[in-house]
Amino acid sequence: MKNALRRVLIAAALTAPLWLAPCYAASSVQVDHVTLNIALESAAKPGSTTWVAIRQVIAPGWHTYWRNPGDSGLATSISWMLPRGIAAGEPQWPTPEQFTTGPIVNFGYKNEATLLVPLTVSPRAVIGAAAAQAKLFLLECAQVCIPEQATLSIDLHKTSGPSSIFAKARAALPHMFDGTAYVAVDAKTLTLTLTSAVLKGVKANALRFYPATPRVVDYDLSTSARINSDRLIWKVVRAPHARMFGNFDGILDIHGIGTFSVSATSVTAPISAAPYADGLTLAGALVLAFLGGLILNLMPCVLPILSMKALALAHSAGNSRVLRRDGVFYFAGVLATFIVLSGSLLLLKTGGAALGWGYQLQSPQFVFVLALLMTAIGLNLLGVFELPLSLTGVGEDLTRAKGGQGAFFTGALAVLVATPCTAPFMGTALGFALTQSAVSTMIVFMALGAGFALPFSALAFTPALVRLIPKPGIWMVRFKELLAFPMFATTIWLIWVLNQQVGPTGLTAALSTGVGLVFVIWLLALSGPRLRWVIGPVGLASLIALSVNIRTIAPDTEGNWAPWSAAAVADARHSGKPVLVDFSAAWCVTCLVNERLAFDDAAVTAGLKRDGVVTLKGDWTNRSAAIAEELKRYGRSGVPLYLLYPARIEDPTIVLPQILTPAIVLGALEGAKGSRLDH
Repeated sequence: MKNALRRVLIAAALTAPLWLAPCYAASSVQVDHVTLNIALESAAKPGSTTWVAIRQVIAPGWHTYWRNPGDSGLATSISWMLPRGIAAGEPQWPTPEQFTTGPIVNFGYKNEATLLVPLTVSPRAVIGAAAAQAKLFLLECAQVCIPEQATLSIDLHKTSGPSSIFAKARAALPHMFDGTAYVAVDAKTLTLTLTSAVLKGVKANALRFYPATPRVVDYDLSTSARINSDRLIWKVVRAPHARMFGNFDGILDIHGIGTFSVSATSVTAPISAAPYADGLTLAGALVLAFLGGLILNLMPCVLPILSMKALALAHSAGNSRVLRRDGVFYFAGVLATFIVLSGSLLLLKTGGAALGWGYQLQSPQFVFVLALLMTAIGLNLLGVFELPLSLTGVGEDLTRAKGGQGAFFTGALAVLVATPCTAPFMGTALGFALTQSAVSTMIVFMALGAGFALPFSALAFTPALVRLIPKPGIWMVRFKELLAFPMFATTIWLIWVLNQQVGPTGLTAALSTGVGLVFVIWLLALSGPRLRWVIGPVGLASLIALSVNIRTIAPDTEGNWAPWSAAAVADARHSGKPVLVDFSAAWCVTCLVNERLAFDDAAVTAGLKRDGVVTLKGDWTNRSAAIAEELKRYGRSGVPLYLLYPARIEDPTIVLPQILTPAIVLGALEGAKGSRLDH
């Protein structure tokens, strides 16, 4: 309490009223203890961007302030007076230093500091004869602080100042951070985790982190930093009554190596409540991925496919060689598909796309093709037609396919239909994988695939278990026909997902395309070889034309769930209300089950209403970069993700499990209330 009062008194003494400061005007101005200069790198021309350097030469023993001045002080600010059509960007700040006076910690500059500011000139700008002006407000401090105000003038028609000024200023700027960054926040501490090759071989005492996000950490209290290989974990006490923030920014200064930044213009450190926030290793991620793959077999998406393959194994129960072959090819099909999924995901993310697990289901075209495939499989199971190379691996001709093609494509199909589901452990493992190198990401996906493929492949290598299945007979025919109906049910669900994505107009286009596809196949079957060369291209062009209107639309929210946004969360919390966020998608089966079993439960609904919880839904049915970024903050690569924000901003966010029950939700609500009562 004494420290806090002391800080307030010192801060009040240091910040005198700015309106008492005198005003100067020139291209070079001398205030009490700082000399200010302004220079233009190149003449301003329409349609170009030029840079302005504002240099502070500071008298010995004095200092000015960085964009986050710390416990007290005032960041230098610039007010521009520019011709119409010219806009000034945000200043680029050099790496600061730390100044400590008793319990007061500040960040700023001594001796010299140069701010670089971009000036963007529109193609239609008329620069005119008037000079541009930059009005500066700054605070210079030693044992006392003096607020200063000065106006600098510059001619936009010609270069001013040597090029060495700009070269030196750019050398002093923090470099782009090449790595991953996230922060974990609890009631008392903030833990920043940085992973980068530049950290290898660096000693923890050779670095210093300058927080750019104000009023989040207590600068006066000691920090804890440790480096494990290429990973830095920096832990600090949170500031009293710390404000809410989205990303934690700052500059990490590594002595003897240089500097690199974690800032809004380079790399930010998003909030993560992931279980690996204190450093999950690759080995741990592999274990979690393998366990998640095992459990994924129990999800409702996969059971029909596995049942069909088990039926196929029953045909070969007496042939151990065929069983082993199918087990190997099924395993290979699963792994190959996981490799393709992870490779395409990495490729798309390299291009800037914000994607995660199940990303292909965000494409209406993919959902529609999958719906057609499920329909075709169902018709095949009913014996309406026989596919020359079925993806199901079912039927006598297919299970005898040379080389085990049926088993391979069954594995591939099982992976594709499994992506709407998420199993426990998967979210943490995949969230970790997508923050690592491409090689590590591929390895984690392969571990997930190995866990997913293992139960069926192990069954194929255990003939004794296969022999427990009743001997082939008429029951197999009926059971095969019965399996067609889960396929049709899957089709209905996929069409429902498609309707959520594209609306009635797009759905009509999709169904018309499906009818057209069947019509083209029918014509091809009736036509001779020569006519097929005409029907094929014409039919393909017609189908493409029909599919043009299969387009995404903005999703609707349901019931009492309002659309999610970071601003909506902040507004609710600043109003003193708890917030429950449901990140889900129409194609996510796990999400739908949780909503029906947990959120639609009468006791849960009453509890949410009783506690005044604001409920928000982040619908990821269609791609959303904002939701993808929010998932990444919490170490997830896909939905579902459930977040409960207590009413008190300083209380940590509660991350609910991926599989929900009413008891889990009600328990989380009680926990959030308990957190408030403890305070």
